Amino acid sequence: MPPKRRRPQSPPPPQPSPGREQSPSLAEEDLASPLEDDDDEHDTVPFYFYNTTFTAHRVSPLYLGPDGSEEALTPNRLASLAQHLRDRLVGDVIRGVEVGGGGGGALGREEIAGRAGALEGVEIRWVDDVVRDVLGFVGEEEVQGEGERLQGKRGLCILVRYEMAVCTALLLPCLLEKEVPQTGGKSQDGFGTGFAVGTDEMDWKRDVDRGRFLELPLLLLRMPALLQVAIGEFLAVTFDCRVSPMRLGTRTLVQSWEAWIRSAGLPARGSKDLVLTLGFYLPPREKSSLAPVGPMEDGATKTEALGLKSIDVMIPARELHMFVAAGKRFSTSQTGEEGPTWGWDSDVKKRMILVGRLYEEGWEWRTDGSPEQQQPFTEALACYLKEHLALNLFHPGVRVLKIACSGFALSDTRLKVFTPAQNQRGAVVELLGRLVDKARGRSTGT
Repeated sequence: MPPKRRRPQSPPPPQPSPGREQSPSLAEEDLASPLEDDDDEHDTVPFYFYNTTFTAHRVSPLYLGPDGSEEALTPNRLASLAQHLRDRLVGDVIRGVEVGGGGGGALGREEIAGRAGALEGVEIRWVDDVVRDVLGFVGEEEVQGEGERLQGKRGLCILVRYEMAVCTALLLPCLLEKEVPQTGGKSQDGFGTGFAVGTDEMDWKRDVDRGRFLELPLLLLRMPALLQVAIGEFLAVTFDCRVSPMRLGTRTLVQSWEAWIRSAGLPARGSKDLVLTLGFYLPPREKSSLAPVGPMEDGATKTEALGLKSIDVMIPARELHMFVAAGKRFSTSQTGEEGPTWGWDSDVKKRMILVGRLYEEGWEWRTDGSPEQQQPFTEALACYLKEHLALNLFHPGVRVLKIACSGFALSDTRLKVFTPAQNQRGAVVELLGRLVDKARGRSTGT
């Protein structure tokens, strides 16, 4: 008797597209959240901006060619550039020669593919209105009456789609329009070159046609480090620009938080606590102050400097108003110059050694005397730390490494903005505008 035939198994239920659902193995800081939908109704929101960690880079003006202008980046031109970027990421071989090889070469491409899957496509497109399409603010009233001034701020968006993730890059324009004095070799429009060698008779200056450049100073990247290098190389080669990581130092972090307090107010009760990470720079010391860590490959002993590296200061949201109120009662001289003189107060050389020769560190910017530079919260925090921990916050070697509150989180080169409330939308625009001005080389104060 012949065996009975097995009934064909019913087809498995259709699985959702990998690009529409977050994979648990990819919930990491260096891979972007997938897109919600690819329908036309979602085209105005190219990617998730809020609750997403980005790495900040500064970009010099993009050169569009001798006869170029912003209109030269047509959709067809952008599609051609996207195909060129794809070839660099894939590493296509033409006549035995590998094209591009971005992303760290073959090993880098295999590492990215192992985590995110195969590369599906690359897209470069305009963001017609950054405030509307990226931040999601519609209407003038949502940005405290500044909607008309902010309308039409265009940016560029780069989407790199993998099977299980979408990596994103966003080039942001200037959001805070301010007068910039003419300094050095720069012209008032921000485009100019100048050199000064010896006497004034040798100075020369040559203005550059602004129409040949596209200024998008701030680059926000949400992708693995290897892919960040590939995107930076692509922009540098294509637009003859310079892409470099933008370090967010103590001055930027403190002023961003103080400006947030003025624009959005203090967070309500029940909000996230404020977390500040303080770091301590230790100048190089003698070998006697180094502690052995472990053996190295060559048999030598690895050493590490002794000392406290960092501490976290957590302040409940309900107590922030007390710090601000107390700080407004203190003057800058009362908090920073009390106590004995340590020798570095008036010695620039000693101060630079303690600072570590890093820009935005050292706290000397705090005492310029202008009303806009008042930091009431920071002044009160310094008094609290000095009273309870005997810690001089304004010592040149003390740095603010990270600030995380209910509205945003900033650290070193990373930025994360949380979904804002109605009264925080203007503060979000101001926060991004300050970072753009920093990338451009402007000082916005506070």
